[in-house]
Amino acid sequence: MKKIIFCFVFFSFLVGNSQNNVPEEIIIYSTSNKNVNLFFPSSIKSAIVGNSNFTFGYSKENNSNIGILKAKPGEESNLLVITDNGNIYSFIIRYSKEIKQLNYFIKNTMSIGNESAEDIEQIDNNEAINKREVKSIAKEPSNVVEAITVNNYEISNTSDSTSFYKAYCLKELGKASFYNRIYGTKDKIFVKLKNLTYINNELYFTISLQNVSTLDYDINYLNFYITSRNKKRNTTTQTIPYKYQYVHNLPSKIRASETIDVVFVYQKFSINENKILLIEMTEDNGEREVKLEIPNTFINNPNSNNKKQE
Repeated sequence: MKKIIFCFVFFSFLVGNSQNNVPEEIIIYSTSNKNVNLFFPSSIKSAIVGNSNFTFGYSKENNSNIGILKAKPGEESNLLVITDNGNIYSFIIRYSKEIKQLNYFIKNTMSIGNESAEDIEQIDNNEAINKREVKSIAKEPSNVVEAITVNNYEISNTSDSTSFYKAYCLKELGKASFYNRIYGTKDKIFVKLKNLTYINNELYFTISLQNVSTLDYDINYLNFYITSRNKKRNTTTQTIPYKYQYVHNLPSKIRASETIDVVFVYQKFSINENKILLIEMTEDNGEREVKLEIPNTFINNPNSNNKKQE
């Protein structure tokens, strides 16, 4: 009988010990042309990545519990996230050209600890119980991460993607003008190319809209087209607008003597030497139509020249 009890205890020890020998870090793969979404049970308070080839975006203003991870090719790194309830999460993050899982549902039990002083006191008061809890939390197996469908979080994901783009657009608006003389004009209304930047497999066009006339300009539409270089164009009937991913700060009106900078975000594209990018702005209840032509060399080499454009 004693032998049976001893074997049972020994077997239980082996099983319990093997369950604890699991990875302490959860591995998340990300890429450059897709968003990897992390859904936390509480709003994100702060986050930091260990390497510049990774970016992690979230909305501080809206107390978002959704973080968006993107990556460029490079070495693996780590992501540390602290949520409003004090939970601390640590992940290993790796770049992969192709990824299968885009959405992760993070549980409270996946935190490696809590920054709250109350939790520390509780561990001191209930040492035997809480030490076991902390140990199990710190070694939660990686397969606890559960995939979720985008449809379940369609509204939230769209909102957080907007915040992600907005953060980059604000940085672009803060940059000095790279191009000085790439513009189109009509009756003292100007559409100028200010900057063109390549970020995370997307093109960010910073366009300056300037009204130096004494009459307000009501915008009917501001469209991008890819069209033939030497073709006599009638853009409203012969070409289809090129759809953007996101637009930031687009006004409906440019008041007299006002300048407004707008950022358009497009999925990466290139054009051949026989085509150009045409930007066309038309006036609502007016005839001041402005066209800006951007050569293919600018599109295929965004902000690539070391010398500033004159």
